[in-house]
Amino acid sequence: MDKIIIKGCLNGGRARDLNPNVPWTPEEVAQEAVRCYEAGASIVHFHARHPDGRVSYDPAWYARADGLIRAQCDLVLNHTTARGQDIPVEAVTRYLLETPNPVEMVSLNLGYGIRWPADPETGERRTTISPNSYEDICATLDACYQRGTFPEPAVHDTGMLNNATTLMREGKIRSSRYFLVEPSAHWGDGRQSMVGSVRNYTMITDNIRELYPEATWLAHSSGSQTFVLCSVAIATGAHIRVGFEDSPFLPNNPQPSSNAQYIEWAVTMARLNGREPATPEEAREMLGLLPALDG
Repeated sequence: MDKIIIKGCLNGGRARDLNPNVPWTPEEVAQEAVRCYEAGASIVHFHARHPDGRVSYDPAWYARADGLIRAQCDLVLNHTTARGQDIPVEAVTRYLLETPNPVEMVSLNLGYGIRWPADPETGERRTTISPNSYEDICATLDACYQRGTFPEPAVHDTGMLNNATTLMREGKIRSSRYFLVEPSAHWGDGRQSMVGSVRNYTMITDNIRELYPEATWLAHSSGSQTFVLCSVAIATGAHIRVGFEDSPFLPNNPQPSSNAQYIEWAVTMARLNGREPATPEEAREMLGLLPALDG
């Protein structure tokens, strides 16, 4: 049976204005992670959050969430290295190095994220930057490899794929067998990134296939586009990510109560295509991860 890795993205930086069920605390995240595991996920991706919902980089928050999840199941745990424009890279490297039990995976954006978000009241746009210079990326990679953490090369467009290739050829990224493919912009939304269309997804993955014939990838997008791209990925042998971070709603469900409902959608789609959800252990083997750590 063809196996598919299904990742739950539990919260990201998602606010609760469109869905009040987004988990923010370590306890809420752990509960959601276990629900996703029971529904068929093999990996869960989540961001530390402050009580008011702001993104956090607190090692203690991650340690608490990780410990609660690991006490109940053997999910692959996947943190983030994404930063706001006022957050130094040291905030990320500190939590990667100081969390007592190192996490198995972290997503790693391979370049700057530039947006022109509109003020919800005035409609006026401003420029915001999620920084990630070459030097920042190398510092993050060094912290990952010190702890045995797998850096997940996240490519939003072909420019980031080019950066990934540069880092892999230089040996800065030590594995070229896996990519996170995430063209997520919408036309006219002010993001300097590839729109999450099937054409753009195919362009990125065709290049991956040409450059790294043995590689696999995991796909997602944002909003309704995530379900289109995930459906294509399922049907063509790739792996997927779904959850509150990428969309506050499901097809035909404007306000899901749990990330587990996204996993159930993904499992149904996978089985309709003759594929079976991979277990966490199978996902580790497919991606070349270290065994799960206790704690």
